[in-house]
Amino acid sequence: MKAHKFKIIYIFLVSGLLFLSCQHSDAAAEKGLELSISLDKSEYKKNEPININFKLENKTKKPIYANKRFYINSEESAAGQREIYLSVTSPSGEKLPCKISYETGMPKSDYFALLNPGEEVSAEYNRNIAYYFDFIQPGTYEITAVYQNIYGGEIGIDAFKEKIMSKPFKIKVVE
Repeated sequence: MKAHKFKIIYIFLVSGLLFLSCQHSDAAAEKGLELSISLDKSEYKKNEPININFKLENKTKKPIYANKRFYINSEESAAGQREIYLSVTSPSGEKLPCKISYETGMPKSDYFALLNPGEEVSAEYNRNIAYYFDFIQPGTYEITAVYQNIYGGEIGIDAFKEKIMSKPFKIKVVE
């Protein structure tokens, strides 16, 4: 009888460990949201608008709420004042400072989208990032976007809140 109890306990423990390891594997395989950026072209003249757009895609097997407002602000701004910030590296290898910092305010519930697996959401309009950064030196610039929403809970939405980065995008600025 005692050996039978130990067998049952052993089977229960092994089953539990297998269950947990399978769940961990599934979670590790899911990528969450993927952030990508696009620009209307790859070469710009000095003082020309440089329009960027953002896209979030749900790479999981579960629905995810995402903040689709995509407000750009300085990386140095408080976390509650930026949903997107850009890292821009100049042709000389220096990181460009963002010229703009402003109060964004809290997003409305309309700014959140429920993305089912495989669905994506893009910004409603392009942003001219030449307004935020000085692209005055001719040469190749590298742009990376960082998304980190902190909102949702205060309006009853369990939104995605992890920090994610886009792949770098290169543009050339000419005279």
